[in-house]
Amino acid sequence: VFPSSAVTKCGDKIHGDASPCNLLVVSPNLTTPYVVNWNFGIQHSIGNNLSLEIGYVGNHGARLTGFTDINQTVPSLVTLINPKGHPFGAGTANPFPYLNFINQESNDAHSNYDSLQVTLTKRISHGLSFIAGYTYGHGLDNNSLNRSSYLPQDSTNPGAEYGSSDFDMRHRFTFTATYAIPGVKGFAQLLEGWKLNSIVNISSPQPWLVNDFSNDFRGGDSSDRWNINGNPANIRSGANSIPYCSGFGSGGAITSNTSCTQKSGVSGATYAVANAAAMEASCVSDAADTTSNNGPENSGTLGAFGCLVSPNGGTVLTPPAMGTFGNMGRNIFRDSGFKNVDFSVFKTFTLKERYSAQFRVEFFNLFNHPDVANPYGSSNGYGVGNDFSNGSQFGCGCATADVAAGSPQISSGAARSMQLGLKLTF
Repeated sequence: VFPSSAVTKCGDKIHGDASPCNLLVVSPNLTTPYVVNWNFGIQHSIGNNLSLEIGYVGNHGARLTGFTDINQTVPSLVTLINPKGHPFGAGTANPFPYLNFINQESNDAHSNYDSLQVTLTKRISHGLSFIAGYTYGHGLDNNSLNRSSYLPQDSTNPGAEYGSSDFDMRHRFTFTATYAIPGVKGFAQLLEGWKLNSIVNISSPQPWLVNDFSNDFRGGDSSDRWNINGNPANIRSGANSIPYCSGFGSGGAITSNTSCTQKSGVSGATYAVANAAAMEASCVSDAADTTSNNGPENSGTLGAFGCLVSPNGGTVLTPPAMGTFGNMGRNIFRDSGFKNVDFSVFKTFTLKERYSAQFRVEFFNLFNHPDVANPYGSSNGYGVGNDFSNGSQFGCGCATADVAAGSPQISSGAARSMQLGLKLTF
């Protein structure tokens, strides 16, 4: 509609804001997404009261919806560190220079899930019953939240975002049990009518998505990721952030102002990292390295944006050079997982044939284990420590899972709680 020399302005020109227009569009070829599910299972009885079930469950999603910026400036070639990543394309200019962002919804996402599921069930006998379940699964996609997700780093190649899903949980174990203690007739029924109950929930860590929302290296739409050199497994989120080093001089040199700090999610204090000197040296070495897989030389951006180093010094995160993508793939970091044990004791008093009273003592999070939130929050979008531009807060869950979800309640990551109850039956 407009020639390349024209620029359509959508800002407030009276107050000096005359930036090019942003557009939200839908692909003219948009089609209906679909998901195919399949499963196979076998069951086997072990004796009269025990059964084992083993199954395979999988699905594949195709034509899933997502957004890309079809007017994104594409930088130079960089290879992603991603389980199934592909090289980025090359380019130097916006396809529509008279417009700004053009975020288009299209069928550019797909997903895969495969899992082994095992369930052992014991029906009540000799006072004991339980159900134990274990799942080993892996969810993969290039967009977990459809139209609510972030834009891909390279909108010309959304397939390069393919990796573990936001909600990927590799291992999950649950166990629920009830045991009625054999009673002995005695004074006031004190030695009979006791029952123990427990629920155990253990889940392996989930991924957390990262972005730099403030520092625009490529000249695009705040979907940048940094360069990584080392094992992503060393960057594990928790109550404390990942050590952040800043104050580098010209060309990324270490100066008297260079220091490393780490934010504590428990106290909110910022304190110096003990091995700061080694971390500073790692950042400078990584930033000047053009031979490894950490992307183009970025010592020029090290002084302006700092760097992040795993607590053991094995992995370094540095900002990419201006006009380039970082080499970091999607969802390569993990949180601290989830562990919770609930336990209760019931005592039942029989009052004649038709009446009974049950007194309960229930403990939630029995061992008071702190379950720190995912910095990104996965599907709840908590997003406190997943922004590189936050510096010393990067990688910090900074809250328990229940508070981060906006729902501080029992059995969702809260501190240990005790509850007393009385149940009358008639």
